[in-house]
Amino acid sequence: MTGEIPTIKLSPKYILIGLLLLVAAIVALSIYGQKIRFFGVADIRGPWHEFLLDQLMQNFYLDAEGNVTTFVNALLLFIPSLLLTVIGMWKITVKDKFRFHWIGLALIFLFLSIDEAAVIHESMIKPMRAIVGAEGFFYFAWVIPGMVIVAAFGLVYLMFFLHLENKFKILFLLSLGVYISGVIGGEMVSGYYASSIGQKNFTYAVVASLEESIEYIGCSLIIYSLLKYIEHYLPEGMTFKIS
Repeated sequence: MTGEIPTIKLSPKYILIGLLLLVAAIVALSIYGQKIRFFGVADIRGPWHEFLLDQLMQNFYLDAEGNVTTFVNALLLFIPSLLLTVIGMWKITVKDKFRFHWIGLALIFLFLSIDEAAVIHESMIKPMRAIVGAEGFFYFAWVIPGMVIVAAFGLVYLMFFLHLENKFKILFLLSLGVYISGVIGGEMVSGYYASSIGQKNFTYAVVASLEESIEYIGCSLIIYSLLKYIEHYLPEGMTFKIS
């Protein structure tokens, strides 16, 4: 016995790999489930087989709400909120100039997580269509106020971004860029297909599943970037001691 306290060290690289593998599995299940929905299966071997097929079609479809994928997405957004809270609390203790920017980011991701679970932004589609008569790329009309919010976010956080070290500028810009391109850009592509061919067909299901996956990948990259930031500035924060 050495008397050493066992520790668990988090690895940002392996966490990212695990998250990306999870995203790949969810996308595959989503597309396969919709393939079954629209093209059927050769035969259904009993009630349990039918039950499993129903779960696959409903609970793992990335474009549906209130299912397993919704929970995963909400969780992926909640994790950055927790990590940003850790960073924000540390920044407050050292009276960092941008401490409230970090806390603001934590609150933003908390809201995004709640929004994903409660489907708040989706409820904006009908009233926005009534105002702008959106179609095509703007068929899911919530993206219009969404673009305005992203632009405002960029202005508010410009100085915060510029003060970061170059490697974290690259990491945060890449991860946020992928996430926003999935949330806004991907939704516009899905909106175009939904407006053109409708939403009840396999082509739309594939497009929507791939579009949603970009959002998941972006969020995974955000988690990785924040873990790398904590690892760089707070190495002890990456280790959990078990006593």
